[in-house]
Amino acid sequence: MGKLMKRSSILVSLLFSGLMAGCASDSELHAVRADTSTLARQNSAYNQTVTARVQQLSDRVSQFEQSQAETRQEVARAAATVEELRVQLQRLQGDVQETQHLAQRGPTGEEGASAAEVANFETRLGEMERQLGVTPP
Repeated sequence: MGKLMKRSSILVSLLFSGLMAGCASDSELHAVRADTSTLARQNSAYNQTVTARVQQLSDRVSQFEQSQAETRQEVARAAATVEELRVQLQRLQGDVQETQHLAQRGPTGEEGASAAEVANFETRLGEMERQLGVTPP
């Protein structure tokens, strides 16, 4: 058994010295730790930069969306105004036609008043057509 113990002891010491030779020295270990610490700081700084940039982009997207909503509201108001002007224009056209028809059928004493009404309607109609950019039929 003494021989076996001696061989085991030699084997363990060879194994131990081999492991010791494969291990990093203290200076190498400190260098790895320093590198790891530097990389961690750089990663943190990078993450902060990315987070700030993402926030800036998010703010810009929010501003764009708000601007887009305001533009849609303005377009809707403009469309409603145009529609209102078209309705008024149609009413005026109807009034002009009705007045012209009455002027053709009315007695001669009322022709002066009817002609003035027709001229008034035609003036108003012309103004509406200019506002809408419509050419008369």
